[in-house]
Amino acid sequence: MTSSIEEIFIDYIASSLPLFSQQQSAYRFQCPYCQSSGKNSKGKTLAPSDAKGYLYPHGNAWNYKCHKCGTHQSFEKVLEEQFPILHFEYVRLRDQLGTTGFQTNCPSLETLLKKRGMLSVQPPEFRLEKFYQSLNRPAAPPAPCSAVAAPTAPKVTKLPPMRSPQQQAGQQSRLNHLVKQREQKRRNRSGELW
Repeated sequence: MTSSIEEIFIDYIASSLPLFSQQQSAYRFQCPYCQSSGKNSKGKTLAPSDAKGYLYPHGNAWNYKCHKCGTHQSFEKVLEEQFPILHFEYVRLRDQLGTTGFQTNCPSLETLLKKRGMLSVQPPEFRLEKFYQSLNRPAAPPAPCSAVAAPTAPKVTKLPPMRSPQQQAGQQSRLNHLVKQREQKRRNRSGELW
């Protein structure tokens, strides 16, 4: 039996998905969006039956669905968000097979490279007249040393005094009272008068 590219990648990432198990026609695991802590609402560790994320085939594609938070997206988007390096390899393989681009559930390799900034959006424009103009342009004379301004230090602005967490919470009067009591006890011990 031949496996699709998606099934190969699912097998590859299975060890990285907590509580991963294979169901009849789907794969079940802990949702990386709402169950990433591994704890339920009561603070207990999730049991395998509590895993709510599913990868399931839908036609020729694979989709992801969480039955807890309702997140629903294609397998390609899950790879892009959770496993970006594998996503690149997935798109490259799909591009080799010609199953990417317009009206597919996967961007072309060129589109992905542009999106990640690895490929310029527009190819550089080489025009001979611009090149010749730059060659014929006279060189700028060097600036005299006195004309060069000395670097200046950045302007330092004094910040207002920071408030303590107790002040922010409105508990300063209690702190003042405790400080006053401590000072009074110190004075009583040393025999000082006001």
